[in-house]
Amino acid sequence: MEKTLIQRPGTMIYSINFDFTSADQRRILQYLQANGYQLLGYKGATGPNQITSGVPTWFAMNFTEMFGMAEIDCEPQYKVYVFNKEVIQPNTTIQMQALSQEISLGTSLVFHPDGSFTTNGSAPEGTINVRNERPAGTPALTIGIAGKVNGRFQPFCGFTCNAKGEVNMQPNENIVLLAAQSNTYSGSVAGNTTTSGCQFMFSARNIEYDLEIVAGTYGITSSPGAAPVDPVPAGQSLIQLLNK
Repeated sequence: MEKTLIQRPGTMIYSINFDFTSADQRRILQYLQANGYQLLGYKGATGPNQITSGVPTWFAMNFTEMFGMAEIDCEPQYKVYVFNKEVIQPNTTIQMQALSQEISLGTSLVFHPDGSFTTNGSAPEGTINVRNERPAGTPALTIGIAGKVNGRFQPFCGFTCNAKGEVNMQPNENIVLLAAQSNTYSGSVAGNTTTSGCQFMFSARNIEYDLEIVAGTYGITSSPGAAPVDPVPAGQSLIQLLNK
């Protein structure tokens, strides 16, 4: 699939593409649609005090919503969210109870007890820093970054932050994709891959990945002649795959 680089000041649009127009891929799509499969996407980040139970599902798309040439647009644009929960178990669904304005990397924010945010100068290059100004003794919060996918900001990482403490978060462009029989929502925390899938990294050199579904296993691989991806078996730690 030919794609022209779309670039705005300070950002660009990356894409994940599936072509279901061939007879083989259409038959596979029919099976996925009839058997409750979703395309699950995960994105990486690093930093101290990251939650250890897993990572939030960045996007979950039902294959019933796909046909023909399906494209997912991923933009390196960010907002900060806060979830009023300290302990995050697997399968917890992250709620973005407070959400900042869109900010650029290298920004420092203060989160106030009323749920508002203010900017507080700069953060180290490539990171977002958030200080939790809730009163000492109040429970810790989960703070993370929401990234833009198909026009919506959705959570992809989470960090524990104590009152009067701060977190420093660095997103990266590591992506893991799975096709799984599930009923998953964006923000649902997953610890391991449940099926085989693929992993790749967006970069200025590789802004798009043309992919196809593997017959029989329903894994995901690159289309012939497209940018290569790495296979990911079931049972792998998503934290280890993404957060490096």
